Amino acid sequence: MPAGLDGRVAVVTGSSRGLGEAIARRLAAAGAALVISGRNEAEGQRVVAAIQDNGGRAIWQRAEVGSAPDCEALVAAALEQFGRLDILVNNAAALGYSPIAEMTAELWDEVFATNVRGAFLLTRRAFEQMRRQGHGGNVINIGTTHTRCPGIDRLSYGCSKAALLAMTKAFARDGARDQIRVNWITVGWVATPRELEYQTERHGDGAKFLAERAAHLAMGRLETPEEIAAGVAFLVSDEAAHITACELNLSGGNLI
Repeated sequence: MPAGLDGRVAVVTGSSRGLGEAIARRLAAAGAALVISGRNEAEGQRVVAAIQDNGGRAIWQRAEVGSAPDCEALVAAALEQFGRLDILVNNAAALGYSPIAEMTAELWDEVFATNVRGAFLLTRRAFEQMRRQGHGGNVINIGTTHTRCPGIDRLSYGCSKAALLAMTKAFARDGARDQIRVNWITVGWVATPRELEYQTERHGDGAKFLAERAAHLAMGRLETPEEIAAGVAFLVSDEAAHITACELNLSGGNLI
């Protein structure tokens, strides 16, 4: 496991289940205090309890990341409870499933509000606090292969994530002199509960569909949330102290 994160405080958006939960649990296991966020309080409190039961520190803060007040409240919760902010993981995402011909402007705006506007608001606020602390910091943006080969039923998602990738580079340049590192993780096809639910809605037996499709991927299987979480834990560790503006591809070769 990468070097410990004792004394550091992390905010992980969309961490009440799935990929965000795995990231939060991994950072907590490395010693960081966590602010768990999302829209479902029951699920969020379950993650908080699991971290606390394992000896970690965590609190819950509900947040719609497309909302400026909610973004401010999320950072404020970290400062009020733990006194600092060292790590921000922009994981919350709206997928915006829709055929192109049926996509509405409202859905497009909803996806961009979560995937781009929310990440911008939180990163800008995190930079203010990290500069005030004077000890650097880390921002991780969770990306996707859809920036390079967007699915026709996820056009708004792919476009919004492409904007997030551009934002990753700009913030990395802005924060470099202050030792604030900003990195991106390319995620491929991850076996999350939400993915299983979606494929079950589309194909009836989501587990069977995913197993069949996974057999044709480059490495013959889907990624696990824990594998993505391991990449995050490395990038925010001191072992990655000279890495910024990086695109860490953890997609299992899906772009080969």
